[in-house]
Amino acid sequence: MKDSYVLRKGYQNDEWERKSFNRLAGQIFGLDFEKWYQNGYWKDNYIPYSIMEEEEVLANVSVSPMLFLENGETKRYIQLGTVMTCKSCRNQGLIRRLIQEIQKDYEGKADGWFLFANESVLDFYPKFGFRRSEEFEYVKAVTNEEEKSAISVPMEDKSDYLKLQQAMKASCPQSSFWLDSKEELTMFYALDDLGKHIYFVPEQNAYVFASIKAGQLHLHQVFSPDKVNLDRIAAAFGKEVKSLVLGYSPIDNKGFLCRKIAEADTVLHVKGSALNSIEREYLRIPKLAHT
Repeated sequence: MKDSYVLRKGYQNDEWERKSFNRLAGQIFGLDFEKWYQNGYWKDNYIPYSIMEEEEVLANVSVSPMLFLENGETKRYIQLGTVMTCKSCRNQGLIRRLIQEIQKDYEGKADGWFLFANESVLDFYPKFGFRRSEEFEYVKAVTNEEEKSAISVPMEDKSDYLKLQQAMKASCPQSSFWLDSKEELTMFYALDDLGKHIYFVPEQNAYVFASIKAGQLHLHQVFSPDKVNLDRIAAAFGKEVKSLVLGYSPIDNKGFLCRKIAEADTVLHVKGSALNSIEREYLRIPKLAHT
Protein backbone atom coordinates (compact mmCIF):
# COMPACT_ATOMS: atom_id res chain seq x y z
CA MET A 1 0.00 0.00 0.00
CA LYS A 2 1.04 3.60 -0.51
CA ASP A 3 2.43 5.37 2.54
CA SER A 4 -0.48 7.82 2.32
CA TYR A 5 -3.05 5.03 2.67
CA VAL A 6 -4.57 4.34 6.10
CA LEU A 7 -6.58 1.31 7.24
CA ARG A 8 -9.61 2.28 9.34
CA LYS A 9 -12.10 0.02 11.16
CA GLY A 10 -15.55 0.62 12.63
CA TYR A 11 -15.53 4.36 12.00
CA GLN A 12 -19.26 4.80 11.32
CA ASN A 13 -19.65 7.41 14.07
CA ASP A 14 -17.21 9.71 12.27
CA GLU A 15 -19.49 11.84 10.09
CA TRP A 16 -16.95 12.74 7.41
CA GLU A 17 -15.64 9.21 6.96
CA ARG A 18 -19.15 7.72 7.08
CA LYS A 19 -20.30 10.07 4.33
CA SER A 20 -17.28 9.12 2.24
CA PHE A 21 -18.22 5.45 2.72
CA ASN A 22 -21.77 6.26 1.62
CA ARG A 23 -20.54 8.05 -1.49
CA LEU A 24 -18.53 5.04 -2.61
CA ALA A 25 -21.36 2.61 -1.74
CA GLY A 26 -23.68 4.79 -3.81
CA GLN A 27 -21.32 4.80 -6.79
CA ILE A 28 -20.69 1.05 -6.73
CA PHE A 29 -23.96 -0.45 -5.47
CA GLY A 30 -26.50 2.37 -5.39
CA LEU A 31 -26.68 2.02 -1.59
CA ASP A 32 -26.90 4.66 1.14
CA PHE A 33 -26.49 3.71 4.81
CA GLU A 34 -27.16 7.17 6.24
CA LYS A 35 -30.85 6.71 7.06
CA TRP A 36 -30.02 3.42 8.74
CA TYR A 37 -27.37 5.16 10.84
CA GLN A 38 -29.51 8.18 11.73
CA ASN A 39 -32.30 5.91 12.99
CA GLY A 40 -29.89 4.18 15.36
CA TYR A 41 -29.64 0.76 13.69
CA TRP A 42 -26.02 0.84 12.46
CA LYS A 43 -24.16 -0.47 15.49
CA ASP A 44 -21.47 -3.13 15.90
CA ASN A 45 -23.51 -5.48 13.69
CA TYR A 46 -21.86 -4.02 10.58
CA ILE A 47 -18.20 -3.04 10.81
CA PRO A 48 -16.54 -1.33 7.84
CA TYR A 49 -12.86 -2.06 7.20
CA SER A 50 -11.63 0.55 4.75
CA ILE A 51 -8.47 1.80 3.08
CA MET A 52 -8.54 5.61 3.15
CA GLU A 53 -6.49 8.47 1.86
CA GLU A 54 -7.11 11.88 3.44
CA GLU A 55 -10.34 10.54 4.99
CA GLU A 56 -11.66 9.43 1.60
CA VAL A 57 -12.69 5.77 1.38
CA LEU A 58 -10.88 4.04 -1.48
CA ALA A 59 -11.73 0.40 -0.75
CA ASN A 60 -13.90 -1.46 1.75
CA VAL A 61 -14.91 -4.86 3.10
CA SER A 62 -17.54 -4.87 5.86
CA VAL A 63 -17.81 -7.47 8.63
CA SER A 64 -21.16 -8.63 10.04
CA PRO A 65 -20.99 -10.99 13.04
CA MET A 66 -24.28 -12.93 13.01
CA LEU A 67 -26.13 -15.29 15.30
CA PHE A 68 -28.28 -17.95 13.61
CA LEU A 69 -30.55 -20.72 14.81
CA GLU A 70 -29.85 -23.58 12.42
CA ASN A 71 -32.53 -26.22 12.96
CA GLY A 72 -32.69 -24.99 16.55
CA GLU A 73 -28.92 -25.05 17.16
CA THR A 74 -27.10 -21.76 17.80
CA LYS A 75 -24.38 -20.90 15.26
CA ARG A 76 -22.09 -17.89 15.07
CA TYR A 77 -21.20 -16.89 11.54
CA ILE A 78 -19.36 -13.94 10.02
CA GLN A 79 -20.51 -12.43 6.75
CA LEU A 80 -18.30 -10.25 4.56
CA GLY A 81 -20.14 -7.70 2.45
CA THR A 82 -20.04 -4.35 0.64
CA VAL A 83 -16.75 -5.31 -1.02
CA MET A 84 -15.85 -2.31 -3.16
CA THR A 85 -12.93 -0.32 -4.58
CA CYS A 86 -13.05 3.06 -6.30
CA LYS A 87 -12.27 2.81 -10.00
CA SER A 88 -8.95 4.68 -9.81
CA CYS A 89 -7.54 2.35 -7.12
CA ARG A 90 -8.32 -1.08 -8.49
CA ASN A 91 -5.68 -3.77 -9.03
CA GLN A 92 -3.58 -2.51 -6.11
CA GLY A 93 -4.34 -5.42 -3.77
CA LEU A 94 -6.45 -3.29 -1.41
CA ILE A 95 -9.24 -5.83 -0.94
CA ARG A 96 -6.65 -8.53 -0.31
CA ARG A 97 -5.11 -6.35 2.42
CA LEU A 98 -8.49 -5.76 4.05
CA ILE A 99 -9.50 -9.43 4.07
CA GLN A 100 -6.13 -10.37 5.57
CA GLU A 101 -6.72 -7.85 8.37
CA ILE A 102 -10.26 -9.14 8.97
CA GLN A 103 -9.08 -12.73 9.13
CA LYS A 104 -6.41 -11.74 11.65
CA ASP A 105 -9.05 -10.06 13.83
CA TYR A 106 -11.78 -12.73 13.62
CA GLU A 107 -10.10 -16.07 12.97
CA GLY A 108 -11.33 -18.61 15.53
CA LYS A 109 -14.19 -16.40 16.71
CA ALA A 110 -16.98 -17.97 14.62
CA ASP A 111 -18.29 -21.33 13.45
CA GLY A 112 -17.97 -20.27 9.83
CA TRP A 113 -17.76 -17.43 7.32
CA PHE A 114 -19.77 -16.60 4.22
CA LEU A 115 -20.14 -13.97 1.52
CA PHE A 116 -21.97 -13.38 -1.75
CA ALA A 117 -19.97 -12.58 -4.87
CA ASN A 118 -20.67 -12.06 -8.55
CA GLU A 119 -19.46 -14.35 -11.31
CA SER A 120 -16.56 -12.04 -12.27
CA VAL A 121 -14.58 -12.66 -9.06
CA LEU A 122 -15.13 -16.38 -8.43
CA ASP A 123 -11.37 -17.11 -8.55
CA PHE A 124 -10.53 -14.47 -5.93
CA TYR A 125 -12.12 -15.67 -2.69
CA PRO A 126 -10.73 -19.24 -2.72
CA LYS A 127 -7.33 -17.61 -2.08
CA PHE A 128 -8.63 -16.86 1.43
CA GLY A 129 -10.05 -20.30 2.15
CA PHE A 130 -13.58 -19.71 0.77
CA ARG A 131 -15.29 -22.22 -1.49
CA ARG A 132 -18.32 -21.91 -3.70
CA SER A 133 -21.50 -23.43 -2.26
CA GLU A 134 -24.83 -24.25 -3.82
CA GLU A 135 -27.86 -22.56 -2.28
CA PHE A 136 -31.50 -23.54 -2.55
CA GLU A 137 -34.94 -21.94 -2.65
CA TYR A 138 -38.40 -23.32 -2.00
CA VAL A 139 -41.36 -22.87 -4.37
CA LYS A 140 -44.93 -24.14 -4.41
CA ALA A 141 -48.06 -23.67 -6.52
CA VAL A 142 -50.94 -21.83 -4.86
CA THR A 143 -54.67 -22.03 -5.54
CA ASN A 144 -56.57 -19.22 -3.88
CA GLU A 145 -60.09 -17.87 -4.31
CA GLU A 146 -60.08 -15.49 -1.35
CA GLU A 147 -59.99 -11.71 -1.38
CA LYS A 148 -56.84 -9.94 -0.29
CA SER A 149 -56.65 -9.34 3.47
CA ALA A 150 -52.97 -8.39 3.87
CA ILE A 151 -52.68 -4.77 5.04
CA SER A 152 -49.90 -2.58 3.70
CA VAL A 153 -47.82 -1.07 6.52
CA PRO A 154 -46.11 2.14 5.37
CA MET A 155 -42.84 2.94 7.12
CA GLU A 156 -43.51 6.65 7.56
CA ASP A 157 -42.01 7.62 10.91
CA LYS A 158 -40.11 6.39 13.95
CA SER A 159 -43.19 4.86 15.58
CA ASP A 160 -43.71 2.61 12.54
CA TYR A 161 -40.11 1.43 12.74
CA LEU A 162 -40.40 0.73 16.46
CA LYS A 163 -43.57 -1.34 16.03
CA LEU A 164 -41.90 -3.42 13.36
CA GLN A 165 -38.78 -3.84 15.47
CA GLN A 166 -40.88 -5.01 18.43
CA ALA A 167 -42.62 -7.53 16.18
CA MET A 168 -39.22 -8.87 15.10
CA LYS A 169 -38.07 -9.22 18.71
CA ALA A 170 -41.29 -11.05 19.66
CA SER A 171 -41.17 -13.41 16.70
CA CYS A 172 -40.47 -17.09 17.12
CA PRO A 173 -38.24 -18.73 14.48
CA GLN A 174 -40.09 -19.03 11.16
CA SER A 175 -37.22 -20.66 9.30
CA SER A 176 -34.88 -23.62 9.67
CA PHE A 177 -31.99 -21.16 9.16
CA TRP A 178 -33.16 -18.24 11.29
CA LEU A 179 -31.21 -15.02 11.80
CA ASP A 180 -31.52 -14.53 15.54
CA SER A 181 -29.65 -11.20 15.65
CA LYS A 182 -32.07 -9.83 13.09
CA GLU A 183 -33.61 -6.52 14.10
CA GLU A 184 -30.91 -4.03 13.11
CA LEU A 185 -30.02 -5.62 9.78
CA THR A 186 -33.64 -6.19 8.76
CA MET A 187 -34.34 -2.54 9.50
CA PHE A 188 -31.84 -1.62 6.78
CA TYR A 189 -34.23 -3.23 4.28
CA ALA A 190 -37.27 -1.65 5.93
CA LEU A 191 -35.70 1.79 5.56
CA ASP A 192 -34.77 1.11 1.93
CA ASP A 193 -37.04 0.33 -1.03
CA LEU A 194 -38.29 -2.89 0.56
CA GLY A 195 -40.05 -0.71 3.12
CA LYS A 196 -42.75 -0.28 0.49
CA HIS A 197 -43.43 -4.03 0.63
CA ILE A 198 -44.22 -4.61 4.31
CA TYR A 199 -47.63 -6.00 5.24
CA PHE A 200 -49.58 -7.14 8.27
CA VAL A 201 -51.68 -10.32 8.02
CA PRO A 202 -54.20 -10.10 10.90
CA GLU A 203 -55.34 -13.73 11.00
CA GLN A 204 -51.73 -14.90 11.37
CA ASN A 205 -50.67 -11.95 13.58
CA ALA A 206 -47.72 -11.59 11.22
CA TYR A 207 -45.59 -8.84 9.73
CA VAL A 208 -44.56 -9.88 6.24
CA PHE A 209 -41.92 -8.62 3.80
CA ALA A 210 -43.30 -9.62 0.39
CA SER A 211 -43.66 -8.58 -3.23
CA ILE A 212 -45.73 -9.93 -6.12
CA LYS A 213 -44.30 -10.36 -9.61
CA ALA A 214 -46.32 -11.94 -12.42
CA GLY A 215 -48.48 -13.94 -10.04
CA GLN A 216 -45.56 -15.07 -7.88
CA LEU A 217 -45.58 -14.06 -4.22
CA HIS A 218 -41.97 -13.58 -3.16
CA LEU A 219 -42.09 -13.99 0.58
CA HIS A 220 -38.85 -12.49 1.85
CA GLN A 221 -39.50 -12.96 5.57
CA VAL A 222 -42.27 -13.41 8.14
CA PHE A 223 -42.33 -12.28 11.77
CA SER A 224 -44.94 -13.56 14.22
CA PRO A 225 -44.97 -14.73 17.85
CA ASP A 226 -46.45 -18.04 16.65
CA LYS A 227 -45.47 -20.32 13.79
CA VAL A 228 -47.42 -19.18 10.74
CA ASN A 229 -49.31 -21.17 8.13
CA LEU A 230 -47.65 -20.24 4.84
CA ASP A 231 -50.70 -21.25 2.80
CA ARG A 232 -52.78 -18.80 4.83
CA ILE A 233 -50.13 -16.10 4.37
CA ALA A 234 -50.25 -16.63 0.60
CA ALA A 235 -54.07 -16.57 0.65
CA ALA A 236 -53.97 -13.18 2.36
CA PHE A 237 -52.51 -11.68 -0.83
CA GLY A 238 -55.56 -12.59 -2.90
CA LYS A 239 -56.47 -14.37 -6.11
CA GLU A 240 -53.57 -12.85 -8.04
CA VAL A 241 -51.12 -15.20 -6.32
CA LYS A 242 -50.49 -18.43 -8.25
CA SER A 243 -47.19 -19.49 -6.70
CA LEU A 244 -45.13 -18.86 -3.58
CA VAL A 245 -41.33 -18.35 -3.56
CA LEU A 246 -39.58 -18.21 -0.19
CA GLY A 247 -36.58 -16.01 0.56
CA TYR A 248 -35.58 -18.38 3.35
CA SER A 249 -35.74 -22.08 4.27
CA PRO A 250 -39.09 -23.20 5.71
CA ILE A 251 -39.28 -25.19 8.93
CA ASP A 252 -41.73 -27.54 7.22
CA ASN A 253 -40.92 -27.98 3.52
CA LYS A 254 -43.78 -30.37 2.77
CA GLY A 255 -45.44 -29.44 -0.54
CA PHE A 256 -42.53 -27.28 -1.70
CA LEU A 257 -40.26 -27.86 -4.67
CA CYS A 258 -36.62 -27.31 -3.72
CA ARG A 259 -34.39 -25.97 -6.49
CA LYS A 260 -30.90 -24.51 -6.83
CA ILE A 261 -30.60 -20.74 -6.87
CA ALA A 262 -28.96 -19.46 -10.04
CA GLU A 263 -28.21 -15.74 -9.72
CA ALA A 264 -24.98 -14.48 -11.31
CA ASP A 265 -24.52 -11.62 -8.84
CA THR A 266 -25.16 -13.56 -5.60
CA VAL A 267 -22.94 -16.65 -5.71
CA LEU A 268 -22.53 -17.98 -2.18
CA HIS A 269 -19.02 -18.65 -0.85
CA VAL A 270 -18.43 -20.28 2.53
CA LYS A 271 -15.50 -21.00 4.82
CA GLY A 272 -15.54 -23.55 7.64
CA SER A 273 -16.98 -27.05 7.81
CA ALA A 274 -20.04 -25.89 9.80
CA LEU A 275 -21.49 -24.34 6.65
CA ASN A 276 -21.38 -27.65 4.77
CA SER A 277 -24.93 -27.99 6.10
CA ILE A 278 -26.20 -25.48 3.53
CA GLU A 279 -25.75 -27.96 0.69
CA ARG A 280 -26.32 -31.07 2.79
CA GLU A 281 -29.63 -29.88 4.23
CA TYR A 282 -30.77 -27.70 1.29
CA LEU A 283 -30.76 -24.47 3.28
CA ARG A 284 -31.02 -20.87 2.23
CA ILE A 285 -29.39 -17.97 4.02
CA PRO A 286 -32.34 -15.58 4.50
CA LYS A 287 -32.50 -13.00 1.76
CA LEU A 288 -32.89 -10.25 4.38
CA ALA A 289 -29.64 -11.40 5.99
CA HIS A 290 -27.52 -10.42 2.96
CA THR A 291 -25.11 -7.55 3.49
